[in-house]
Amino acid sequence: MSKFEAVLLISPEITSPQIKKELDDFDNILTNNKGKIINIENWGLRDLSYKIENFNKAFYRFFQLEIDGYKIEILKKNLSQNDNIIRHLFVKVKKHQELPTILDNEKK
Repeated sequence: MSKFEAVLLISPEITSPQIKKELDDFDNILTNNKGKIINIENWGLRDLSYKIENFNKAFYRFFQLEIDGYKIEILKKNLSQNDNIIRHLFVKVKKHQELPTILDNEKK
């Protein structure tokens, strides 16, 4: 299994329960493809650098994942078909970044 870090940008027009459902759906897709979430960070509602689908803001979620590299395309396809996920980015890493990141909104 390879290590990945991912960021999902979620529509600012949906409610907290809908965000939870989207994240649960992402977890299910990942699990069905024999991957797993190592860590999640909530980066909150943030301004976008440029408009995406007429949105100026999005909810950001950061993930540290382990999954076989060839299955990333399956994740990307599923996320691309979801209207509530306005962008996604996956980066393969050798080692996961130490948490919390500087963007973490849930500092303890």
